[in-house]
Amino acid sequence: MPSIDLQSCEPRLREGFLKAKRAYEQDHPSSVLRVTCTHRSVQEQQVLYAQGRTSPGRVVTQVDGVKQFSNHNHFPSRAIDFCVTWGGKVSWVAEDYDVVGPYLVKEGLVWGGDWPTFKDRPHCEVPA
Repeated sequence: MPSIDLQSCEPRLREGFLKAKRAYEQDHPSSVLRVTCTHRSVQEQQVLYAQGRTSPGRVVTQVDGVKQFSNHNHFPSRAIDFCVTWGGKVSWVAEDYDVVGPYLVKEGLVWGGDWPTFKDRPHCEVPA
């Protein structure tokens, strides 16, 4: 099972995410950002990569964990996946994540919603 422990992240990622989370939640008191993944094993990455290809579901990653590692596959992790919740309920509405992106960028993180292709809005990582 993938980790959700922020201690498994690079310090600059953990600190940047926590600062962005605090600022976002202060500005949006009915909403909470929850971490859904920090470190992910190569095997877990392969299972995720199979989704929408050889197993049911929609494609959620372009990285197979073999030919190319995800930033989640490093330890400490170089990436965090998160979700936006409103009143305790998870939202997957793109616009809810578009509001979060600038908070992450302000803290020096790369936000997956800024990627030109295959936008990954519930994702942030440290710059390469």
